[in-house]
Amino acid sequence: MELLHTDTLEEAREKLWKETREMDMKTRKVKAQETPGRISASDVVSDENIPPFDRSVVDGYAVRARETYGAGEASPVFFRVTGQVRIEEAAGTLSGCQEAVRLQTGSMIPDGADAVVMSEYTEEYAPGRIACIRAVSEGENIIRAGEDVRRGECIIRRGQKIGVGEAGMLAGLGIREIQVYLRPSVAILSTGDELAGGDEPLTAGRIRDINTSALSAAALEYGMEICLSRRVRDEEREIRQAVEEAAEKSDIVLISGGSSKGDKDFTKRVLEEITGNVFTHGIAVRPGKPTILAYDRERRAVIAGLPGHPMAAVIMFRLLIRDWYRRKTGSPEPLKIPAVMKENVSSNQGRATCLPVRLVPGADGYEAVPVYAKSGSISALAKADAFIMIPRNREGLRKGEKVKAELL
Repeated sequence: MELLHTDTLEEAREKLWKETREMDMKTRKVKAQETPGRISASDVVSDENIPPFDRSVVDGYAVRARETYGAGEASPVFFRVTGQVRIEEAAGTLSGCQEAVRLQTGSMIPDGADAVVMSEYTEEYAPGRIACIRAVSEGENIIRAGEDVRRGECIIRRGQKIGVGEAGMLAGLGIREIQVYLRPSVAILSTGDELAGGDEPLTAGRIRDINTSALSAAALEYGMEICLSRRVRDEEREIRQAVEEAAEKSDIVLISGGSSKGDKDFTKRVLEEITGNVFTHGIAVRPGKPTILAYDRERRAVIAGLPGHPMAAVIMFRLLIRDWYRRKTGSPEPLKIPAVMKENVSSNQGRATCLPVRLVPGADGYEAVPVYAKSGSISALAKADAFIMIPRNREGLRKGEKVKAELL
């Protein structure tokens, strides 16, 4: 039997990066209201200030802060009210001593004023006259022009996923459209004579097809779109036809099963014939060792032969394809949460171990509780909050050891 020559995870990632250097992610402009969930393809710079002028953040009176010093309930300070600024009006100027201007929340601050006294700390004792019973400091209850966003400031970085806050800033700045990455198209081929669809009866020796749904969910969660999904029998010709069709239609082809060295494991041979460019077969990661990576230069499609076991397939998709897509778009690395191990964990030296964990509150932060499962399991991913990568040169992790858990 031919043995797998394994790459480290870092070697496999670097090979994938170098082989696909020519493959650029497609972009297009979309309307601002269509951007949430998309990844920005360029830096977005503000042409305006937010707010565009000094504004009051409370209902009250615009004053000079120094003229309120010493004010208290027993010793109020008196002001003459010289006007009112509604939120849609331009403000004038505060010129005389002990003058105040009535404001609403959002009103423009008059020139000469540098603070706002809340209405609750004033009392009108005569028409056009108020008593102030609380001193304010300079800038109090005012948001300055450009304090939220300044003209020339980069508000969205290339590779940044656009959420509610970013969409709100685009609206506030009057930006109607921006350049985003198109969602890469993904084809999923699940191989195996034993696989049955969700509506098919389970006869002897057959199991439900988990990988099509699990990999589809993972791809959608990471901002990709599914263009094709199919179950394929363990028949070399059928696999070849399916892969060729998938590579024509998609940017990424995921083939689950058939990546080991068994009698019916045809994936590597098929990919060699189609692409002539299989650069990785075997990665020193547990679970996921028999993973295959290839690049079809003619069709510009990344092809990954993933293990048939559900947990291994999803993990290797995340560690390789998601990481590749993240680098291609300039997106930040996934968030990692500091934690301490709840118990001792052993691992195989020579292979990095991906350990699913639950994160539970502890005395000084989070504790990582291992979720034990074999690579054929899918329930571990449902039970886990995150995973920890145990380096290949370690025999395991000790109870109480500090770790970084990457959120799932």
